[in-house]
Formats: sequence, C-alpha cells, structure tokens
Amino acid sequence: MFRKFTQMPISRRLPVMLVLILAFTTTAMGVTLYQLAQSMRIEAAQTMIKGLAEDQAARVEEWVHSKATHLAGKAATPLASKAVTTLDAAIAVDGGDLKAVQKAYVTDNPHPLGQRQALEDAGDGSAYSAAHAPVQRQLRSMLDNFGYYDIFLFNLKGDLIYTVVKEADFGENFATGKYADTGLGQVYREAAKAAKGSVAISDFAPYAPSADAPAGFMASPIFDSNGTRVGVMAFQLPIDMLADHINATAALGEKGDIYIAAVDGTARTASHFQGRFKIFDDLGFVPYVAAHDAGKTGFFSGDVGASGDKTLAYTREIEFDWADWMIVVELDQAETLADLAAFRHSVIGLVAGSLVLALVISIFASRGITRPLQSFLNSMQKVASGDYRADISVAERGDEIGSLGRMLVEYRDRLAETEELQAKRTRDMQAQESVTDKLAAAMAALSEGDLSRTLDDRFPYGFEPIRENFNKSVLNLREILASVVDNANEIHVRAEEIADSSDDLSRRTENQAATLEETAAALDELTSSVRASADGASQVESVAREARHNAEKSGEVVDKAVEAMSEIKRSSDGIVQIIGVIDDIAFQTNLLALNAGVEAARAGEAGRGFAVVASEVRALAQRSSEAAREIKQLISGSTDHVESGVELVNRTGEALTDIVKSVSNISDLISGITSGAQEQSIGLGEINVGVTELDKVTQQNAAMVEEATAAANTLKQEATNMKGLVSQFRLAGGAARAGTIATHRATSGPASPRALPQPQARAANGDGWRDF
Repeated sequence: MFRKFTQMPISRRLPVMLVLILAFTTTAMGVTLYQLAQSMRIEAAQTMIKGLAEDQAARVEEWVHSKATHLAGKAATPLASKAVTTLDAAIAVDGGDLKAVQKAYVTDNPHPLGQRQALEDAGDGSAYSAAHAPVQRQLRSMLDNFGYYDIFLFNLKGDLIYTVVKEADFGENFATGKYADTGLGQVYREAAKAAKGSVAISDFAPYAPSADAPAGFMASPIFDSNGTRVGVMAFQLPIDMLADHINATAALGEKGDIYIAAVDGTARTASHFQGRFKIFDDLGFVPYVAAHDAGKTGFFSGDVGASGDKTLAYTREIEFDWADWMIVVELDQAETLADLAAFRHSVIGLVAGSLVLALVISIFASRGITRPLQSFLNSMQKVASGDYRADISVAERGDEIGSLGRMLVEYRDRLAETEELQAKRTRDMQAQESVTDKLAAAMAALSEGDLSRTLDDRFPYGFEPIRENFNKSVLNLREILASVVDNANEIHVRAEEIADSSDDLSRRTENQAATLEETAAALDELTSSVRASADGASQVESVAREARHNAEKSGEVVDKAVEAMSEIKRSSDGIVQIIGVIDDIAFQTNLLALNAGVEAARAGEAGRGFAVVASEVRALAQRSSEAAREIKQLISGSTDHVESGVELVNRTGEALTDIVKSVSNISDLISGITSGAQEQSIGLGEINVGVTELDKVTQQNAAMVEEATAAANTLKQEATNMKGLVSQFRLAGGAARAGTIATHRATSGPASPRALPQPQARAANGDGWRDF
C-alpha cells in the first residue's frame, strides 16, 4: 500500500499527504481539545462535589453538635431536674408501679399511636398524672419546636419514667430491661455515668418501639441544684432530620445523589431517588463506599455507583467519636459530560470542514508545484538527450524549483564544456599516442645501437621540441661515434706501422750485432744506418705523439658522447614528466566523472543519462591512465638502455685512457731510441776506441727494440678491442667503419726480450665520468 502511494504522481500524492497531515493534526487537536474540555469539565465537577461534600458534612457535624449542645443545656436547667424528681416521686407515691402508669398513658390512651402525646392527664387522679401534665406541655412544645422525634426522662434506676410520644418503651427499664441493648439503652448507661454537661450519642439504627424506624439517640445527665445526679434526659433524633441536612441535590443534575454511609458499608440516609436504596441498605458493592473501610476517601472517577452507572464521586469522612460516617456525593458521569457532546460535534464539523478546505487548497497548491516540476523534467530530458541549448524556463522562478532550474542551467553549461573538453582531450590523446609510438620506435632502435634512425615527421604542437632534441642527440652521438671509429682505425694502422718498424729495427740491430767484426770496415755504412735509425726513431716519435694526440682527442669525443647521452636522459625525463601530467589529467578526469556520477545518482531517475555519460568518461580516463603508465614503463626501459650505452661509453673512455698511457710509454721508448741513435752517432767517432762499448750499446739497442715491439703489439691489441666496441653501433653510412688492418707477427731477434712494465691506467676524471 505504501509502495503504491509512493509511486503515485505528485499531483495526487501531495493533496493526499496534505489532507492526511491536516487530518492527523486537526484530529489530534480536536481530540486534545475535547480531552482538555473533558478534563476541565471533570475538574469543575470534582471541585463542585468536593465543595458540596465539605459543606454538607459541615452542616451534619454542626447539626449534631447543636443538638448535643441543646440537650446538654436543657438537661442542666432546673426544669429538667424538677421534672425528673417530681415524676419519680409521683410514681413512688402511686406505689411505684410503672405498669399502671404505662397502662394509663399507653394502653388506655384514647389517642392513636403517633398522637398519644396529646394526652396530658390520664384523669385517674394519680400523683403521676398531676405531675405529668405540666411536664408534658413544656416538653411537647420543645419537641414540636425543635423537631425531635421524642424526649425521654430516666431515673437513676434506668426506668423510663417519661416520654412525650408514649410508645411501647414507656415505663421500661433501660438498665436491664428488654431495650437495654438499643441505642437508647446505650446512651442512657453512658450518660448515667457521665459528668455534668456531657452528651452520649448513638448511631442511627432500627428502633423497635418506633416500629423499627431508624432512630438515633443522645442523652445527658441531670443534676439538681446541689449537684446531685437525679436522672438522665434523652432525645430521639428522627432520620428525616439528618436527611434534611444533606438534601442539596439541585446541583447534582437529574441522576446525581448525596448520602451518608457508615464504615460497615450500610447507608445512614436513603437515596433521594425512589427505589435506588433505603437507609441501612448494604452499599458495599459501590467501590468508593467499600474503600471507606480501608481509610480511602477523596475523588473517584469512572466507578459504578449505587445507580448502576459510571459516576464521578467524592467521599469525605464525618468525624464523630460515636460513629464512623462518610458523606458521599456522586454525579452521573454521562450526564456530567453530556454538554460536551455539542462541543464534540463542533470539533468534528471543524475537522471535516478543514479537511475539505485543505483538499481544495492542496489541489491548487500541487498544481502550482507539479507544473513547474514537469517543465523542469522536460528540460532535464532535453539536456540528458544532448540538447545543451534547451531553454530552461523554471530557472527564472524565485523558489526552490527555480533553484533547481538554475542548477540545471549550470549543469547544462558544464556538460557542454565537458563535451568540448572531451573532444579536445580525444584529439590530444590521439596526438600523444602518435608521438609516443614514434618515440618508442626510435628509442627501441637507439637501444639496439642503431644511430641511423631519426624522427623525420613533424610532431604535433607541444611535442616538436622532443623530436628536435632527440634528433640532435642522435646526430651528436652519431658524429661522436664516427670520430671514435675513425680514431680507432687510425690508431690501429699506426700501431701496425710501429710494430713493423720495431721488427725491422730489431732485425737490423741483430744484423749489426752479428756483423760487429765488420763494423770497422763498414763504418761509413754504419754511420748512415745509425742516422737512418735516428731519423726513423724521430718519425716514430712523431707518430707516437700524433697517436697520443688522437687518443686524447678520442677521450674528448667520449666526453661529448657522455654529454649527448645525458641530454637523451634529460629528454626522457621530460617525457616522463609529460606522461605524469597526462596521468594526472586522466586522474582528475576520473574524479570529475565520479562526481558527475554522484550528482547524477542524487538526481535519481532523471540523472540516469548523466550517470551513463559519467561512467563512459571515467572509463576513458582510466584507459588514458593505463596507457600513460605503459608509455612511462617504455620510457623507463629506454632510460635503462641509455644508461647501458653510458656504461659502454665509459668503458670506451677507460680503454682510450689505457691507449693514451700506452702511447705515452711508446713515446718515451721512442725518445730513448732517439737518444740511443744519437749516442751511436756520437760513438762512431770513438768506434775505434772501444768496440766492446759499441757491442754493449748494440745489445742495449736490441733490448729497447724488443720493448718497443712489445709496446707496439700491446697498442695494436688495444686498438683492436676499441674497434670491436665501436663496431656495435650502426651509423648513417652503414656499419661502423673498422677498416682492414693486416696483422703482422713480430719476429724476435737473437737478443732475449726483456719484460716491459705494464703502463698503469691513469685515473679518469672522477667528476665527469661519475656524474655521467
């Protein structure tokens, strides 16, 4: 049911919701007002019945107190003491026979029961009749004036010697007789012992001499003027007199009642309604009457009363020493709250009218909301379909729908910008992919040692410096390596020439040593030979210096190669940074797509189109990020290859350093040879002085030639190694130029070769090589 309600159109759901809310509100308000009115009505009723109960209880207490005061006053008058003593003395004069008195005023009374008080003198001439007449007139007058049921006079023996009404109890003894246990007997015995002015009172109870009519009694002792107790005066209170003091039923409505009940649950006054209950009926079935026995009094609401209906009641204890009474005031609950029915009908009418009015207002209000919402939805559908020029009319409103419209305008503009940016980003990505593909192919060729490969096609704007720097780096490296190859070939050729010269010199020196005995004869020829040797040594020294110069130049070329490699590495780092920027752009695009998806999810069903577009954009961004990472990995691989090339160039530099050292040694050796030749030339002038010295010098020359030959062979081997290293590179003209160098095997002379010390490699420039 709730699901169907939530799927209802807003044009229907809004009026229903407003009506339901107003219905709930007005109903709750009506119920609250009704309950408040009911509570106030009950509170007012409780206040009224409490005040009434307090007033009626006070009246009853005052009535009992006034009667007791009246009795005590009358018992203390000389009339009372005179009456009781006179009547008691008259009975004694007449023989003390109360039966005769009883017969004369009760049995033989000419007046019927209830009118026997009219007989003042029985006319029997007795002393009692003579004393009775004046007492009867006075007490009868008092009885009529104060509304008592009867007035009694007792002597000290308990004999009832006088009553006004003359019922069956007249002449009986209440100390020990058959009526001793009645209320009258009780109060007599208490008063007969009580002090002057005291009053003994009994509760109401059926009294047999009065035809079991409810009667209450009070008695007070009589003393004469000397203070001697002479008898007891008593009043019989009729129940009607008590009921007359609690007859304020006008304020209790048609069904309300007020009555007195005793602690045993019996009524002390009859109901004011015929047939409800009578005096002495058991009212224990009434909850608040039964609660009196537990000492609970006060307000009671909703309990079933003596009428059988629910009531609002208040009970109050009436404080007497001789009885435990309470006064009960009860209202019929339905009657008390009957005047709230009109108020309830008014509230219901007000609620119904409010609902009808709310329905009408909500219909118009819903139209004022749903129509702009429909216009807003139509605009959203246009924007979702790609119409970014759609007019959004609700954006001009000043309410929340206008705010939604303005937000939609902003989203529409953002989507248009996003679409343009996406197109531009696509073009940039395509250009970037083309650049990275070409650059990756060129770097792969470079990593394989192919220096003939350059980037000839122009790159898009922003990537052209990368192409230019790469081509420059390749060209510089190509030139450097070409120079290194040429120098290596030249060194190899020169080393072979040195080796050949050394071999030739060795042979000539051996021949010179073998033909020492012919020295003198061929001195001129020897002089020429020595000069030729000196010239050859000079040439060899010149060649060695040139070789050393070329080796040092090759070292500079290697340094340039290192710088070119560094430039390539910096270009690779720049490419990595650019790819990092591309990766960041892809990440930001992914975040924007995620935010767009969140906003589309908030828009609900209307934003589903946005969610699809955002998902596609996010997927493109993720693919761009993955491609950027792959390119970055390729560039990292290329960087590793460049570092390998740097290491190879470093090795080349070390080899060239060794070559420079070797050439330096050769130069030193050639210098020695030159010096030796000069010495030989000088020694020709002294050849005749010491052939032995010439032979020694010749042996030294042979040893030096051996050393030169060994150094030349070493230089030749180093040149061969360097040629092998640089042959790995392919230059623009094809494979690295190595040249064909004939390998000559040196022929050892008779002189035993001396081990030449190996030249120690000179430490390379730590700063340059280590930085590279």
